[in-house]
Amino acid sequence: MTDFVVGANLPWINYGGDFGANAWRPAGGVHTRGDELTRALDRVAQAGVRQLRWFMLCDGRAGLRFAADGAPLGLDEVFFADVDAAVAAARERGIAIMFVLLDFLWCARGRPVNGVLLGGRSDILENPAKRAALLERVLNPIFERYGAQRQIVAWDVVNEPEWAVKGLGARRRTPSVSLETMRAFVRDAVALIHRQKGQAATLGSAAAHWIGAWQALGLDFYQTHWYEHLERRAPLGRAVRDFGIDRPVLLGEFPSRLPPHRIRWVLETARSAGYTGAFVWSVLADDVATDFASAEAVLSTPQDSGHSES
Repeated sequence: MTDFVVGANLPWINYGGDFGANAWRPAGGVHTRGDELTRALDRVAQAGVRQLRWFMLCDGRAGLRFAADGAPLGLDEVFFADVDAAVAAARERGIAIMFVLLDFLWCARGRPVNGVLLGGRSDILENPAKRAALLERVLNPIFERYGAQRQIVAWDVVNEPEWAVKGLGARRRTPSVSLETMRAFVRDAVALIHRQKGQAATLGSAAAHWIGAWQALGLDFYQTHWYEHLERRAPLGRAVRDFGIDRPVLLGEFPSRLPPHRIRWVLETARSAGYTGAFVWSVLADDVATDFASAEAVLSTPQDSGHSES
């Protein structure tokens, strides 16, 4: 990442349902919804975005097979068809993908809906045998199939893991894991990514003041997120060189629900601070941080920086 990359978080067409089957979409995810996939990626391409952050397994609601004790058995029979469809659609539009493997909601309090457990999977990370099953039966087949796929530029192992880690961001009543456990899982996942020797590994830290928790795990670049409520504790303008870390840093999320001049300010400030790029949140999420229409005009305008824009 030598140039400043301006990208976007999709981050999903349907949360947790883009890749693999579940009770709501038993035939599978995006490979069965060509019109939705086309509209989403056309909008990304038309905004001039050439790198996209896209959530994959999320909270575990789709794409996976589990044993009676909750141990992962492997991917379901349509998972790869969905990923193949996503990668092909991105290739047609010249868009590279950073897939996010797990969301912090993987570790949220379990909630059964329509016979599907949403979250409630902390024990898969805490239990060494179950964690090994997740790595070898679920993640390794993904890396083996797509490790040479040039359309995939990086794997983000966990989105905002701090919200699931005791002593960092985890809320008091949220089932959570130890920092030692999360670090062990990330380290092992990174080793599997690097076994393929073709793609980078990162992790989507929720805020810059936590980024040091993820050092010495083999990450190829660090990633942090910024929202306005974080500015006092983690100012966006703080120079990356002052973080005291050993790899480049990407701004993996910043809100699109800002006036265009503030979006420009975020991009300019991140570039000046030494980030390698910035990914807007988001194209399709339905939340208080998202208004992609506000960002489209800014993202489609070349940045006056002397750096190339993705």
